[in-house]
Amino acid sequence: MGLSIDNIRFLTLTQRKADLEYNISIDSMEKMALAREQSELTSQYYSKLKSKNIAYYANGQYNKMSYGYLMGYTCNTLNMMYRNQGMLKTDNSMILTDSSGLVILGSSYVSTMTKVLGSSCMDSRGKGGTFSVDKIPELIASIAGEPFTAEDILKVKNGGKIESSYSADILKTLTLENNGKTTHENTDTVTEMYQKLIDFYYPIFQAAAANGWTAEYNQEMETNDDYINDALVSGTFQLAQVNDQGGYDPDTSLTYFIMHGLVLEKTDASVREEITASYNAEKERISEKETWIDIELRDLSTELEATNTEMETLKSQIKDDDMKPFEWCT
Repeated sequence: MGLSIDNIRFLTLTQRKADLEYNISIDSMEKMALAREQSELTSQYYSKLKSKNIAYYANGQYNKMSYGYLMGYTCNTLNMMYRNQGMLKTDNSMILTDSSGLVILGSSYVSTMTKVLGSSCMDSRGKGGTFSVDKIPELIASIAGEPFTAEDILKVKNGGKIESSYSADILKTLTLENNGKTTHENTDTVTEMYQKLIDFYYPIFQAAAANGWTAEYNQEMETNDDYINDALVSGTFQLAQVNDQGGYDPDTSLTYFIMHGLVLEKTDASVREEITASYNAEKERISEKETWIDIELRDLSTELEATNTEMETLKSQIKDDDMKPFEWCT
């Protein structure tokens, strides 16, 4: 009877030992996974700390790099030109392209391109090919709207002036009585308005005419305020310096524009604090989970050691019980 009980007990302990060893292996794997998670978290943390924001300085403050600043149109460039010139980029030849050199044209450009160049100018992926520079005055006029015309834009581009004047009432200073009208010369002002449009938009369209263009990134740009900044940092988007032929000057990487003060690379202190707080919270979560695993591993190991000891004792006892019948026969 004792031998049977010992064997049953031994089998029970064998099963328990297998369960303990299995649970220890599971906990060990979880601990290794936590170690990898911690390593990845730390890597991401330092990577985010190193990441920079691409900005520009205007109106006495740092501003996040925007599509409107670089390429206009979608943010009412005309309004900036006439009312808020401090928000204009300092170098009109600096434009936004993708890594292959295609000019990035926002959604507002698409209607202008298809209106002037035809619906076939863009493929199903949102990419457009090269086109004649003769179309550029018409494209700029389409953006500006009335009373700007392609003919006048071409005239100013070639050094001409737009003859303009307007009439206004002359009022006596004291009596405020009407005293007829007078003509005011406005040629220089109107010509300057045309010239501003040409200076800003001509490099954009000249580069598009020479290198092609794309609108495939519009959804991302419109739904993610950080998309342009992140794309510039990663290299998906690039800043290019347009030359007189519509090509790009060589060696004008992001570093070039930073070194020449055209854009700024900075890290926002509040962003660093947010990143650090998030990192510390995740680190604490991993550490707490690892502590519980360590406690469980300790308890399992202690029980496994006790189980092994008891099994060794039972093995010895079973062996002795097996030998007893032979002892009785001697």
